[in-house]
Amino acid sequence: MPDHSVRVREAIAADDAAIAALLEELGHPTAAAEVPARLAALVRDGGAALVAVDDANVPLGLMCLSRHVVLHAPGPIAYITALVTAGAARRRGVGQALVSAAKAWARAHGCVRLSVTSAERRADAHAFYPACGMPYTGRRFATAITPAD
Repeated sequence: MPDHSVRVREAIAADDAAIAALLEELGHPTAAAEVPARLAALVRDGGAALVAVDDANVPLGLMCLSRHVVLHAPGPIAYITALVTAGAARRRGVGQALVSAAKAWARAHGCVRLSVTSAERRADAHAFYPACGMPYTGRRFATAITPAD
């Protein structure tokens, strides 16, 4: 049952410890001290970081978004680049609130599509996204890019 006290707002530098903890749960360990600079860079580049918070303004979930202009679509495409709900807050509608906010953000930024990728091991996410109106449409292929020697 959704928790109607959950609201979504823009992430701020003071959320650094909560964001670092959420990124750790997602499998991306990040020092809290790095969060403010990364957050500023994301926003400066036209993206967004949103947090779902409870009545006490404590972050329960995190979502990061980017917007890309592409040649193959009639408008920009929005991407959810990270989405995580704190383990203790799952099944309360936090993720659904974040996806709804992502759709609104994409619409407000002139995007024609909202996409997300999910690791093969994330069966929970593979069930979650279609339930939020985001059906499976393909696969992602990726490689790490390292600085030249």
